[in-house]
Amino acid sequence: MRNTIHKKRLILGLGIIIPVLWLQGCTSTLFKVPAAMSAGLPSTFGTSVGPDALPIASRLLDLIDSDKLRTLVTEALENNPDIKAAAFRLQASRYLLSGPGSQRIPKVDAGFSRGRSKPEDNYETRTSNKITANVKWEIDLWGRLADEYQAANQEVQAKEQDLLKARDALAARVIQAWIRQKAARRAKAIEIQRLSVLQQIEDILIHRYRDGIGNLDEYAAAKTRTQVAKADLSAQQADLANSIRTLELLLGRYPKGQLSCGRDWPALALPELDTPAAVLVNRPDIRAGLARVNAAQNQARAADKARFPGVTLSAELFRSGTRLSDIGSATTYWGLLGAVFQPLFQGGRLRDESRAGHLQANAAIQDLHTIVLQALSEVENALTLEKELAVQAKALEIAAVEAENSSRYFVGRYRQGLDNIQTLLIAREQEISVKLRLNQARADRLSNRVNLAIALGISL
Repeated sequence: MRNTIHKKRLILGLGIIIPVLWLQGCTSTLFKVPAAMSAGLPSTFGTSVGPDALPIASRLLDLIDSDKLRTLVTEALENNPDIKAAAFRLQASRYLLSGPGSQRIPKVDAGFSRGRSKPEDNYETRTSNKITANVKWEIDLWGRLADEYQAANQEVQAKEQDLLKARDALAARVIQAWIRQKAARRAKAIEIQRLSVLQQIEDILIHRYRDGIGNLDEYAAAKTRTQVAKADLSAQQADLANSIRTLELLLGRYPKGQLSCGRDWPALALPELDTPAAVLVNRPDIRAGLARVNAAQNQARAADKARFPGVTLSAELFRSGTRLSDIGSATTYWGLLGAVFQPLFQGGRLRDESRAGHLQANAAIQDLHTIVLQALSEVENALTLEKELAVQAKALEIAAVEAENSSRYFVGRYRQGLDNIQTLLIAREQEISVKLRLNQARADRLSNRVNLAIALGISL
């Protein structure tokens, strides 16, 4: 008799499971992911850069040929606390991905209970010990749990791309800080040169005044410019110390301001320029945006399916006895239950969650659109700046040569008594000013090459 009951229960359980699994397979393709981006991009960028004899770099660290710089970037990636924190959070999100994943598989629990009871018609108390094992499984009939898992998985993928973007951004900041401290060292050297020249002129004028062949106004003018040059040199020293500390912080070091990277300009390369469509595919922020669009769409589909009927299967196995030693030889009892449930009234919560999910998906698409436009704008801006900085650098190189010739010319005229000291000082100031502008233009061009590489999606 008992075997007959067991067979009937087993047939009933299979009668529930098989149709459910069949329906689950039939409904898995009811929903399709809409396209997140339209194909309306131009074949080339609007700003073109003239031919350059410099090599083309396909990696961020290949822009500047320096082993010292590569070592610093590696140190920053290993020691920067912000990158470490982002990596820890990403690892934590990967562990938490098991939460939505576990909803799709049966859950098994075990328990032990002990109780005492006293029947009304008996003066003796009875002790019962019970060991149970429970199995519960929600059949993913409409694919809702799969959609929730995919949404969580896409969020993790977006965070992975965020980390890649952060690593590339850190490397770019290290390179630019390295360039900035070189520019600050060169500017300091130019200011030292100017101060030395002005002090020499001041010494000459004081001797001429003491010899009775000069006047006090010329000396006062020279001394004023010398003091201004000392102030400018102090400002350059402060800027150099600040640039060094900025680089040390990026490396995860204590900001002592003692890091030395030299002042010679490195060899320069031009980032590889690809089509706008290829650039967008390469950028980690675009890939992160796409992943978030997919996550929002999966979440919206899951909210839609939460209004559909659900099916759960549950089973329980247990043994009981008055003593613990009796449980091992006791009879095992089991039960199987299949349930179908349909949400009927929840105050409009499921309906509103479904609507909100689709609005969130539309918002994610618009966010992605903004990221795409910003990415294209960054490339166009960097290309324009590259083009204009090339013009500026070439013009300033010519101006620097002419300024040096002009200074030598007026030095000769002053020594011959054909011009006064004011003319000479103006010529010297112009020469120093042009050299400082040329130094800054070269630094800006190097830094902009890094910005262009990041905008083009060129990574480590």
